[in-house]
Amino acid sequence: MTAMVAPHTRPKARPKTRPGRRATGSPAQWLAESEQLFRDFRALTPYRYKPFVKMFESFDAYERWKRAQTNPWYR
Repeated sequence: MTAMVAPHTRPKARPKTRPGRRATGSPAQWLAESEQLFRDFRALTPYRYKPFVKMFESFDAYERWKRAQTNPWYR
């Protein structure tokens, strides 16, 4: 008599992995493509692109500003 193994205890078959995307082209081509994508993004979006940049005189000034924020994302 052979031992039966319950289906939930059998080792699972490994999923087949997809081959990775091969990088083709040169870094200069990648940069040109990314710059074109960013220009397209700027042309298509109705919002003005404005990165968040805030400068402070000192680290203490930054900490005071941070504590004064009501938005929890800035704490």
